[in-house]
Amino acid sequence: MDAIADYTGNLLRVAFMRAAGLAAREFDGGAHPRDAAVLATLQAVGPLSQQQLAKALDVNRTAMVKLIDGLEGRGLVERVRNPDDRRAYLLLPTRAGVETLAEMLPRMARAEAELTEQLTAAEHERLNTLLRALIEEPPPALADRTGFLITRASHRYHGHVDAALAPLGIRLFATLARLGEGLSSQRELADRLHVSTPVVVELVDDLEARGLVERRRGDADRRLNALHVTPAGRDVLETGLKTLTAAHEELARPIGEEGDRELRSLLRKLLS
Repeated sequence: MDAIADYTGNLLRVAFMRAAGLAAREFDGGAHPRDAAVLATLQAVGPLSQQQLAKALDVNRTAMVKLIDGLEGRGLVERVRNPDDRRAYLLLPTRAGVETLAEMLPRMARAEAELTEQLTAAEHERLNTLLRALIEEPPPALADRTGFLITRASHRYHGHVDAALAPLGIRLFATLARLGEGLSSQRELADRLHVSTPVVVELVDDLEARGLVERRRGDADRRLNALHVTPAGRDVLETGLKTLTAAHEELARPIGEEGDRELRSLLRKLLS
C-alpha cells in the first residue's frame, strides 16, 4: 500500500476530485456547482456581505470577487445597500437567480446520487455527520450536500497539511512518497496520483531540481528513464511522514480516532 494512500486527507482529495468530475459533467454550458452554492446560501440566509459569503463557503476573497462579478454580470445576483452601513453592500439573488437555482438543484441531486451510490442511506447520513464535524458550520442549504462537505473538508486538510509540509507541500511530498514506495515510471506515477502525465513531469522536474529524485536509464529499455529517490529524498520522506501523521491526527481530533477510522472506511466505500 502507498505510504499515504489511506490517510484521511488523501481519501478526501480523491473523493473531491470524483465529486468535481461528476458535477462538471452535470454543469456544462458555463454553469458551475459553486454558482449553485452561492445562490442556495443567499436564498436561505441572505442578504449577506461578500465577506460573510466567502467565509460561509470557504472561498478566498479574490475568488469570491470574481465569482460574484460573474453572477452579477449574468443577472443572477444583485448588490443592495446595507441599511446598517450605507457605504457597504449586501448580496441577494435576483428572480432570475432563484429560477436558475431551481434548474440547478436537480443537476446537483443527480451528481450527489451518483457520488454516493455505493453507500446505504444510513452510511450516507453518517458520512455527512462526520464531514460536518471536520469543518466550520456549513450554510443550512448545503449542510446535507455530500459533494460540498467533501470539498470543504478536503480544502481544509490540503491547506493545513500543505503548510505543515512546507516548503515541499502536499503535492510534491505525495509524489516523493509514491516514488519511495517503489514506483519508477512517470506513467505509473500519473495513474497513482490521479493527474495527467504533463503534471507529473513538472512535479518530478521540481523534485529532481531539489536533489530529492534522479532519473536513470531503465535496465529493460535504455530509452526510458526510471525514477529513483536519492538519499536526501529518503531523509525528507522520513521526516515528512512523521509530520504528515501528526498533522492528520490534529485535523481528525474533532471526530476522534474511532471516527477517523469510520470516515476512512466510508470514503473507501464511496470511492469503490
